[in-house]
Amino acid sequence: MFSQIIRFTLRPYLTISASEFLTLRQKVVAAGAVAQYYGYTLPTRKSPLPKKKHEVCWAIHWPDSCDRRTVMTGLRGITTGDETSLLFKFTDTQLPELEKGLEAPICEFACIRLADDAPLSNAALQKSMDKTYTDTYKMLGFAGGNWAYALNANDSAGVTLGDASEHLISEQERRLGVYFLGWESIELHQDASETSVFAEEIDKLMPYFANGTGAWYVSFRKH
Repeated sequence: MFSQIIRFTLRPYLTISASEFLTLRQKVVAAGAVAQYYGYTLPTRKSPLPKKKHEVCWAIHWPDSCDRRTVMTGLRGITTGDETSLLFKFTDTQLPELEKGLEAPICEFACIRLADDAPLSNAALQKSMDKTYTDTYKMLGFAGGNWAYALNANDSAGVTLGDASEHLISEQERRLGVYFLGWESIELHQDASETSVFAEEIDKLMPYFANGTGAWYVSFRKH
Protein backbone atom coordinates (compact mmCIF):
# COMPACT_ATOMS: atom_id res chain seq x y z
CA MET A 1 0.00 0.00 0.00
CA PHE A 2 1.15 3.53 -0.79
CA SER A 3 0.48 6.43 1.53
CA GLN A 4 0.52 9.84 -0.13
CA ILE A 5 0.81 13.02 1.91
CA ILE A 6 -0.29 16.12 0.02
CA ARG A 7 -0.02 19.65 1.40
CA PHE A 8 -1.64 22.70 -0.16
CA THR A 9 -3.65 25.84 0.48
CA LEU A 10 -7.16 26.20 -0.87
CA ARG A 11 -8.29 29.24 -2.79
CA PRO A 12 -9.28 32.07 -0.40
CA TYR A 13 -13.03 31.51 -0.79
CA LEU A 14 -12.83 27.79 0.11
CA THR A 15 -12.34 25.75 3.29
CA ILE A 16 -11.91 22.00 3.80
CA SER A 17 -15.69 21.78 4.29
CA ALA A 18 -16.30 23.04 0.73
CA SER A 19 -18.32 20.87 -1.63
CA GLU A 20 -15.56 21.17 -4.23
CA PHE A 21 -13.10 19.38 -1.95
CA LEU A 22 -15.72 16.77 -1.01
CA THR A 23 -16.33 16.05 -4.69
CA LEU A 24 -12.60 15.57 -5.25
CA ARG A 25 -12.34 13.16 -2.31
CA GLN A 26 -15.26 11.20 -3.75
CA LYS A 27 -13.40 10.96 -7.07
CA VAL A 28 -10.36 9.69 -5.19
CA VAL A 29 -12.52 6.94 -3.67
CA ALA A 30 -13.82 6.04 -7.13
CA ALA A 31 -10.23 5.86 -8.37
CA GLY A 32 -9.47 3.18 -5.78
CA ALA A 33 -8.24 4.95 -2.65
CA VAL A 34 -8.46 2.77 0.46
CA ALA A 35 -8.70 5.58 3.05
CA GLN A 36 -8.39 9.36 3.32
CA TYR A 37 -7.65 11.80 6.13
CA TYR A 38 -7.59 15.58 5.87
CA GLY A 39 -7.15 18.59 8.12
CA TYR A 40 -5.42 21.91 8.62
CA THR A 41 -1.84 21.94 9.85
CA LEU A 42 -1.66 23.33 13.37
CA PRO A 43 0.29 26.26 14.79
CA THR A 44 2.61 25.22 17.61
CA ARG A 45 4.72 26.83 20.31
CA LYS A 46 7.75 26.21 18.13
CA SER A 47 7.87 26.02 14.34
CA PRO A 48 10.20 23.12 13.53
CA LEU A 49 9.32 23.36 9.82
CA PRO A 50 7.80 26.21 7.79
CA LYS A 51 4.00 26.30 7.91
CA LYS A 52 1.77 28.16 5.48
CA LYS A 53 -1.33 29.98 6.68
CA HIS A 54 -4.45 27.82 6.23
CA GLU A 55 -2.31 24.93 4.98
CA VAL A 56 -4.18 21.65 4.44
CA CYS A 57 -2.66 18.20 4.86
CA TRP A 58 -4.34 15.34 3.00
CA ALA A 59 -3.31 11.72 3.59
CA ILE A 60 -4.46 9.14 1.04
CA HIS A 61 -3.90 5.38 1.13
CA TRP A 62 -3.66 3.91 -2.36
CA PRO A 63 -3.48 0.29 -3.50
CA ASP A 64 -0.22 -0.64 -5.21
CA SER A 65 -1.66 -0.76 -8.72
CA CYS A 66 -3.66 2.49 -8.64
CA ASP A 67 -2.93 5.38 -11.02
CA ARG A 68 -2.92 8.49 -8.84
CA ARG A 69 -2.06 11.08 -11.47
CA THR A 70 -5.33 11.57 -13.35
CA VAL A 71 -7.55 12.16 -10.34
CA MET A 72 -4.99 14.43 -8.68
CA THR A 73 -5.24 16.91 -11.53
CA GLY A 74 -8.58 17.95 -10.01
CA LEU A 75 -6.75 19.47 -7.06
CA ARG A 76 -5.36 22.23 -9.27
CA GLY A 77 -8.82 23.70 -9.70
CA ILE A 78 -9.33 24.44 -6.00
CA THR A 79 -5.84 25.31 -4.69
CA THR A 80 -3.51 28.27 -4.98
CA GLY A 81 -1.14 26.12 -7.04
CA ASP A 82 1.24 25.21 -4.23
CA GLU A 83 0.39 21.52 -3.80
CA THR A 84 3.26 19.16 -2.93
CA SER A 85 3.44 15.41 -2.43
CA LEU A 86 5.37 12.87 -0.38
CA LEU A 87 4.93 9.17 -1.11
CA PHE A 88 5.52 6.20 1.21
CA LYS A 89 5.16 2.42 1.08
CA PHE A 90 3.70 0.41 3.97
CA THR A 91 2.85 -3.26 4.32
CA ASP A 92 -0.58 -4.52 5.37
CA THR A 93 0.84 -5.50 8.76
CA GLN A 94 1.96 -1.89 9.37
CA LEU A 95 -1.43 -0.43 8.54
CA PRO A 96 -3.21 -0.89 11.92
CA GLU A 97 -0.58 1.11 13.83
CA LEU A 98 -0.34 3.67 11.05
CA GLU A 99 -4.09 4.28 11.24
CA LYS A 100 -3.86 4.76 15.01
CA GLY A 101 -1.42 7.59 14.38
CA LEU A 102 -3.58 9.25 11.75
CA GLU A 103 -6.76 8.92 13.82
CA ALA A 104 -5.25 10.22 17.07
CA PRO A 105 -6.28 13.70 18.30
CA ILE A 106 -2.93 15.00 17.03
CA CYS A 107 -0.86 13.47 14.24
CA GLU A 108 2.76 14.56 14.15
CA PHE A 109 4.76 14.18 10.96
CA ALA A 110 8.31 14.11 12.31
CA CYS A 111 10.96 14.32 9.59
CA ILE A 112 14.59 13.31 9.83
CA ARG A 113 16.47 14.44 6.76
CA LEU A 114 19.80 12.62 6.80
CA ALA A 115 22.76 14.57 5.44
CA ASP A 116 24.19 13.69 2.05
CA ASP A 117 27.29 12.24 3.70
CA ALA A 118 25.36 10.14 6.25
CA PRO A 119 26.37 6.46 5.93
CA LEU A 120 23.03 4.96 4.91
CA SER A 121 24.45 1.44 4.84
CA ASN A 122 25.57 1.71 8.47
CA ALA A 123 23.56 -0.78 10.54
CA ALA A 124 23.84 1.30 13.73
CA LEU A 125 22.43 4.36 11.95
CA GLN A 126 19.47 2.43 10.58
CA LYS A 127 18.86 0.85 13.98
CA SER A 128 18.67 4.32 15.54
CA MET A 129 16.25 5.47 12.85
CA ASP A 130 13.93 2.57 13.66
CA LYS A 131 14.37 2.79 17.42
CA THR A 132 13.41 6.46 17.28
CA TYR A 133 9.97 5.12 16.32
CA THR A 134 9.73 2.12 18.64
CA ASP A 135 10.83 4.18 21.66
CA THR A 136 7.74 6.37 21.31
CA TYR A 137 5.68 3.50 22.76
CA LYS A 138 7.40 4.23 26.09
CA MET A 139 6.19 7.85 26.09
CA LEU A 140 3.11 9.15 27.88
CA GLY A 141 0.42 10.28 25.45
CA PHE A 142 1.62 8.31 22.42
CA ALA A 143 -1.28 6.74 20.53
CA GLY A 144 0.37 4.74 17.72
CA GLY A 145 1.91 5.29 14.33
CA ASN A 146 4.63 4.07 11.99
CA TRP A 147 7.47 5.36 9.84
CA ALA A 148 9.11 4.98 6.44
CA TYR A 149 11.55 6.67 4.10
CA ALA A 150 9.94 8.90 1.48
CA LEU A 151 10.01 7.25 -1.93
CA ASN A 152 9.87 10.35 -4.12
CA ALA A 153 11.71 13.15 -2.29
CA ASN A 154 14.55 13.93 0.07
CA ASP A 155 13.04 17.30 0.97
CA SER A 156 10.48 17.43 3.78
CA ALA A 157 8.57 20.05 1.77
CA GLY A 158 7.85 17.33 -0.79
CA VAL A 159 7.85 17.73 -4.56
CA THR A 160 5.34 19.55 -6.74
CA LEU A 161 2.34 17.34 -7.38
CA GLY A 162 2.37 15.93 -10.90
CA ASP A 163 4.34 13.48 -13.01
CA ALA A 164 7.58 14.39 -11.23
CA SER A 165 6.07 13.46 -7.86
CA GLU A 166 5.57 9.90 -9.17
CA HIS A 167 9.28 9.45 -9.89
CA LEU A 168 10.80 7.18 -7.24
CA ILE A 169 14.26 7.67 -5.77
CA SER A 170 16.47 4.58 -5.68
CA GLU A 171 16.38 2.82 -2.33
CA GLN A 172 20.07 3.54 -1.72
CA GLU A 173 19.48 7.30 -2.02
CA ARG A 174 16.46 7.74 0.25
CA ARG A 175 17.41 10.11 3.05
CA LEU A 176 14.09 11.47 4.35
CA GLY A 177 12.62 9.40 7.17
CA VAL A 178 9.10 10.46 8.13
CA TYR A 179 7.41 9.31 11.33
CA PHE A 180 3.59 9.31 11.42
CA LEU A 181 3.07 9.67 15.18
CA GLY A 182 -0.24 9.96 17.00
CA TRP A 183 -0.50 11.87 20.27
CA GLU A 184 -3.28 12.60 22.73
CA SER A 185 -2.22 16.27 22.68
CA ILE A 186 0.57 18.51 21.42
CA GLU A 187 1.51 19.31 25.02
CA LEU A 188 1.99 15.63 25.86
CA HIS A 189 4.22 15.30 22.81
CA GLN A 190 6.21 18.35 23.85
CA ASP A 191 6.63 16.87 27.33
CA ALA A 192 7.78 13.57 25.79
CA SER A 193 10.36 15.39 23.66
CA GLU A 194 12.09 16.54 26.85
CA THR A 195 12.59 13.03 28.26
CA SER A 196 15.72 10.88 28.25
CA VAL A 197 13.88 8.23 26.21
CA PHE A 198 13.36 10.75 23.41
CA ALA A 199 16.94 11.98 23.58
CA GLU A 200 18.56 8.54 23.52
CA GLU A 201 18.42 7.98 19.76
CA ILE A 202 18.00 11.61 18.69
CA ASP A 203 21.39 12.43 20.24
CA LYS A 204 22.97 9.65 18.17
CA LEU A 205 21.30 10.82 14.97
CA MET A 206 21.73 14.57 15.42
CA PRO A 207 25.21 14.72 13.83
CA TYR A 208 23.59 13.46 10.62
CA PHE A 209 20.67 15.91 10.60
CA ALA A 210 20.35 18.15 7.54
CA ASN A 211 18.03 21.01 6.61
CA GLY A 212 14.46 19.76 6.44
CA THR A 213 14.60 17.96 9.77
CA GLY A 214 11.62 18.97 11.90
CA ALA A 215 7.89 18.34 12.18
CA TRP A 216 4.39 19.51 11.40
CA TYR A 217 1.11 18.64 13.12
CA VAL A 218 -2.43 17.92 11.98
CA SER A 219 -5.78 17.14 13.59
CA PHE A 220 -7.29 14.88 10.94
CA ARG A 221 -10.84 14.16 9.90
CA LYS A 222 -11.48 10.81 8.22
CA HIS A 223 -13.33 10.89 4.90
